[in-house]
Amino acid sequence: MKICSRDQRLLIKKKGGAAREGGMAVRAAKQDMPLATLKTRVKKLVDKGMDRERAVEVALLRPIGPQGRPRRT
Repeated sequence: MKICSRDQRLLIKKKGGAAREGGMAVRAAKQDMPLATLKTRVKKLVDKGMDRERAVEVALLRPIGPQGRPRRT
């Protein structure tokens, strides 16, 4: 079977970029926190006037709350 150009695109996988050592993605993964959650928390703290590095530290210290609607008991 001949491989066409459209089939070849499916066979070649793209390499993902490696995360920087001190980046937010690595720090979020260490805390088992989604990156979007960390970014949202940092943005809220920076908007309140906190320094960005301090905001990242504070955001990582806060525990992750339950997600979604609470269940009926």
